[in-house]
Amino acid sequence: MSLSVIIPTFKNVEFLSELFDSIEKCNFTGEYEVLIGIDSCEDTLKYVYENQFPINFKFFFFLENKGPYLIKNTLSDISSFDKLFFFDSDDVMIPNLLSEIDNNLNKFQLIKPKYIDFEDKNGSRVFKEDKPTFGEGVFGIKKQMFLDFGGFEDWRVAADSDFMGRLYKSKITILHTNHILFHRRIHKNSLTINPATGLASRLRSNYFQLSKNKTKNDIVIQNMKKSSYKVVDIINKNLSLSYEEINNQTEINEYEKKLAKHESISSIFSLTPKIKKNHTPTKKIDYTQVNKNTNLPISSQLSSALKKAKLENIRKNSRR
Repeated sequence: MSLSVIIPTFKNVEFLSELFDSIEKCNFTGEYEVLIGIDSCEDTLKYVYENQFPINFKFFFFLENKGPYLIKNTLSDISSFDKLFFFDSDDVMIPNLLSEIDNNLNKFQLIKPKYIDFEDKNGSRVFKEDKPTFGEGVFGIKKQMFLDFGGFEDWRVAADSDFMGRLYKSKITILHTNHILFHRRIHKNSLTINPATGLASRLRSNYFQLSKNKTKNDIVIQNMKKSSYKVVDIINKNLSLSYEEINNQTEINEYEKKLAKHESISSIFSLTPKIKKNHTPTKKIDYTQVNKNTNLPISSQLSSALKKAKLENIRKNSRR
C-alpha cells in the first residue's frame, strides 16, 4: 500500500493546521507522502517555517501564482508512489479516507469520495446534513493513468471538471463511495464562491465552453503543463533546488567526471612524445680511436710470432 497525497494551497493559512491534523489522524497503515504546493504565497511559507511536520510532509514553493492545477501536474510528476490522491487545503479528512482510496484503487481506475459541506459561524460548526455529494477536484487515481491523460489544463478554475469529462469519454471504471469520507469547508475565499472565479463567473463560463467543445481526439493533453518551484527546506528555513535542478546538477557533475577521466586517459595514450627537461646528451663512442688503440699490441705480437715461425722453418731445412 502506497499513496501520494497532493495538496495545493494559497492564502489558506488559517485552515492548514486542522487539515494537517486530520491527515495525521488517518488510520492508514501503508506508506504515504503528503506533497503540499504553496502557490507563491509568502504568508503560507512563513507558517511552514514556524511549525513542525512529520518527515513524510514535503513542501514546495511555486515561484509564480498560476493556480492549483499546474501545482497538481508538477507534484504528480515528481511523486514517489503509483497512486495519487488530490485534496484541497481548506477541507478536512475523516480517519478512514486514505485507506478507502488506497484499497479501492486496486479495483477501480478512479475513486470519488463522498463529502458533506460545513461552515464555521460565530465559533460553531454547522453541517449541511441534507447535501452529501461528490466533487470534481477531490479524487484518487493511478499515477500512470493521470500522466497518460496529460494531467489538468493550465486554467485558473474548472480544470478538474474538464479532466473528469475527458475521463468519462474514455469509459473508465469509477467508484463513488457509499459513505462520507471528508468534510468540505464553505468560505468566502473558496474558488467556487469567490465572484471572480465562482460557478456564475464569466471566467468559469469560458472554460466550460472550451471543455464542452472538446472531442474524443482531445482526451489526452500532449506535453503536460507544469510550473517552476523550489523545495522548502524546513530545517534550514530556506528554499533549495527543485528536483529537476538537482537531477540536472547531478548529470552535470557526472558529465564533468567523465570528461576529466577521458582527458586523463587521452593524455596517457597521446602520440605526442613527452619532452624531458635538463636532458644530458648521450655520449658518443669513437670507434676509430678504439680500433687504433686495440690494434697496436695485436700487430706487434703478430709480427714477432711470424718471425719465430720463419726462423724455425729455416733451421728445419738446414738439418736436411
